[in-house]
Amino acid sequence: MLEDLNPSEIFHHFEELTKIPRGSDNEKQMSDYLVGFTRERKLETLQDKALADLELDALCSSAWLSVDGTRSILDVARIQSEPTGDDIDEAVRRIVQFTRYIAKRGWIRFKEVQEG
Repeated sequence: MLEDLNPSEIFHHFEELTKIPRGSDNEKQMSDYLVGFTRERKLETLQDKALADLELDALCSSAWLSVDGTRSILDVARIQSEPTGDDIDEAVRRIVQFTRYIAKRGWIRFKEVQEG
C-alpha cells in the first residue's frame, strides 16, 4: 500500500495530522481523522466509542505511570500510597479497580507469572 504513495502525498497526510491539536482532550478528533483515513482506503476499522470517559485522580494518574510490566499491583499500590496518604488497603482497592478498568478496555494486558 505505501509503495504507491509518493513523498508529497506522505507529507500531505503528515501535515493534516499536525493540524489536529494534541492533548488529553483531543483523542476523539485524532481518532475521527484516522478512522476516515482508513475507511477511505477500505481498510477494516474499529473506533472506541468512549475515548475519554475516564478522568484520572492523582492516584490513578501516578499509577498509570508506574505500570511498567515489572511491578505487581501491590508494588504500584505501595508507591502510590505514600504521596496520597492512603493506607495500603485503600490504595490496593483503588489500584485493583483502576487496573480492572484499563484491562477491560484493552489498554493493558496481564502476563503470566512464571513459578520458580
